[in-house]
Amino acid sequence: MESVKDLLVDIKEKSELIVDLAYSALIFDSEDMAREVENLEREMDDLVYKVRIKTMLAANNIKEAEQLSGILQVADAAKNIANAATDIVYLLDLDITTRPFLPSLFSKADEKLHVVMVSDKSGIVNRTIGDLNVEAETGVRIIAIKRGKGWIYDPEGDVRIKSGDILIIRGTEDGYKFLDRVARGEESWD
Repeated sequence: MESVKDLLVDIKEKSELIVDLAYSALIFDSEDMAREVENLEREMDDLVYKVRIKTMLAANNIKEAEQLSGILQVADAAKNIANAATDIVYLLDLDITTRPFLPSLFSKADEKLHVVMVSDKSGIVNRTIGDLNVEAETGVRIIAIKRGKGWIYDPEGDVRIKSGDILIIRGTEDGYKFLDRVARGEESWD
């Protein structure tokens, strides 16, 4: 049985992912990513419900209920984030010519979303994300991998990078440039 703490950690991670995927869906005009955002919103609703129930059951009196109310506020904030992310992907329903503001909006962000294509010449092929320690080494996080016709969202450390993978990443410009050179086989990982 999951604790409130475990549920809150899961909510935090899903909140980050849902926002990243919502913006990625817009940038890459991806209905697949938009559907995943909608799936994550449903998962978030379930997590928030579980947090509410566990929090209410934990309170034995008014003082404890007041102390636990902050947890409910965090859960509600996460639900609002998920709802907003889903609203963002509804912009895909607009004609692409009516969304010209998006490139300038994303260009001002400190962390940017990028696409990296993995060449068969790359030294990261057949290595796991965890083995590479991508986020710590580059300052970018792999938020999704397009492999063939399928997607791997929020890939775990045991996922192996394959030749032909398309990595959707979020992070610093320098980290992106390094990972892109490595993925093309122009630079060594080590």
